[in-house]
Amino acid sequence: MFLHESADWLNHVLADVTAFLPERLGVRINPRKTILQPIDRGVDFVGHVIRPWARSTRKRTRNEALRCVAAAPADELMQLANSYFGLLRQSPASHHDRARLANVVRSRGKAVDRDFTKTYRGA
Repeated sequence: MFLHESADWLNHVLADVTAFLPERLGVRINPRKTILQPIDRGVDFVGHVIRPWARSTRKRTRNEALRCVAAAPADELMQLANSYFGLLRQSPASHHDRARLANVVRSRGKAVDRDFTKTYRGA
C-alpha cells in the first residue's frame, strides 16, 4: 500500500513495482485490485477507515455490531458484545459508537463498565 498526495508520484511507483515484481519474484499485480484514489477517502481496512490524520469505524461495521448484538442468543451475548467493544475501541473517535452498543447491551439486561469497554452479567 502506498499513500501520497501526488497522483504522478503514485503512478511512477506503480510502474516501478509492476515492472519489478514479475522480473524478480515472478508475480504480478492484479489490476482490478489496484486503486488510485484521493487520500481524503482513506483506506478501508478491517472495519475501519484509515486516513493520515484520523481513524474511524466504518458505518457498516458499527451497524452490523448493533444488529448482531441485538439479535444474539442470551448465552452468546456477553462474548459477542465484548468482542465488538474491542473492535470499536481501536478507533479513537469511537466513543459515540461504543455508547450506542452499550445501550443495546443494557437493554438486553447486561451491565457495561463506565468506559464502554466491557460487558458484565447484569445489575
